[in-house]
Amino acid sequence: MLISREKTRIFLNEDEITNMMKDVGFRVIIVKTQELSNLTKFANVVNSCSVLVGVHGAGLTNELFLPAGGVTVQVVALGLEWASAAYFGDPAGGMGLNYLRYKITPEESSLVKLYGRNHSVIMDPMSVFAKGYRAARAVFVDQQDVRVDVLRFRETIVMAFQMVRNSSFVR
Repeated sequence: MLISREKTRIFLNEDEITNMMKDVGFRVIIVKTQELSNLTKFANVVNSCSVLVGVHGAGLTNELFLPAGGVTVQVVALGLEWASAAYFGDPAGGMGLNYLRYKITPEESSLVKLYGRNHSVIMDPMSVFAKGYRAARAVFVDQQDVRVDVLRFRETIVMAFQMVRNSSFVR
């Protein structure tokens, strides 16, 4: 399952990502965030999946509904490393899930176009956090989209595929 964000932290190359995941061997379900409103229905769909993929954000909370042995693949955007680990990475193991993170490079963030490669937003994200949560959120959460390097991301997706194939997880 690929969580498709619609406002911020959007996959700018979602079609390429989807095609790559299919090439690896997955049947891909793309879920738009407005489809998350019927919790019971959505929980059943997530529970039928082996892997949940998404950019850091509330949609990944649905890892709660993955079956034991499933895999959460979190795309970690610039400046969101701590929150990504604390909110989704660290809890995954306690839920019987496997966890993989794909940390984007600056070139994969839309922030490079907005601020330039040498701006402190890119070079020193902690300097933005030093201005407070609202300042950091305005940049790293509200302004950022991602265009993942599909070849590099493929390595993470292949690892997820191998984890599912090598586990007792069967769907």
